[in-house]
Amino acid sequence: MSKNILVAKNYNITDHSKWWDDKSNQAEELKNNYNDMQEILVDTAKEHLKDLDDIVVHTGDADNIRDVFKIHFKEIYDLWQTGCNILYCDLDVVFLKEANIFNQFENFSMFNFTDPSSTTDDHYGLTFEKFFNCGIRYYPENMKQEIWDYGFELLDNWNPDRWDCEQVIYNAMLWKQELQPQDIYKPNISFQMLHAMPLHQINTQFNQMRISEASIVHLHGSRDSINRLETMKDLIKGDFDDEVILL
Repeated sequence: MSKNILVAKNYNITDHSKWWDDKSNQAEELKNNYNDMQEILVDTAKEHLKDLDDIVVHTGDADNIRDVFKIHFKEIYDLWQTGCNILYCDLDVVFLKEANIFNQFENFSMFNFTDPSSTTDDHYGLTFEKFFNCGIRYYPENMKQEIWDYGFELLDNWNPDRWDCEQVIYNAMLWKQELQPQDIYKPNISFQMLHAMPLHQINTQFNQMRISEASIVHLHGSRDSINRLETMKDLIKGDFDDEVILL
């Protein structure tokens, strides 16, 4: 049987000006916070991710976070070629309940909208009426090579001016499979915590569910890594399990 592998990435970078905003004055803080996030991701995945065989965290050095995106695209592909099912998660992801993902989806999949939930990209000439978040992605062993080939074609024509070029590429791959959104839309395994307060109505409305119903939460750590790290710690302690009046 194929191995089921959780994959993440944690690279050392020297130029912190190419996040969605300039974080040059937060270099050491970012490094420490994301190392702590990695520990939480790994520990909670071991506890809650069903049929998990192995965890791989790719590390190394790169100039900036956008170069990491490009490097890691190829690293995941090389691992996938060995014959395995891969669940990729950003480091700012926490598992709260049992999550059953391996061998549940036949296509390359992402599971929830991002913000904004639709977009256009002039560089590639693409329009996405449904724009999904790429912080949690599933690559089945039998994923079609032609989808990878399309991704590499776009990667070779990287848009240096767009923070989320990686996300554009993965959405292009996703929808090229001619999927229907209802086939993969699963906010319970990709809950997007857009507002810093987990129980805020913005999060509930965006995900169409309360955070207490979610198995996996993506906390968007690039918005405020220290705040989101502390929230990850609170979530695994169960501080937000109870249904309360939304703020």
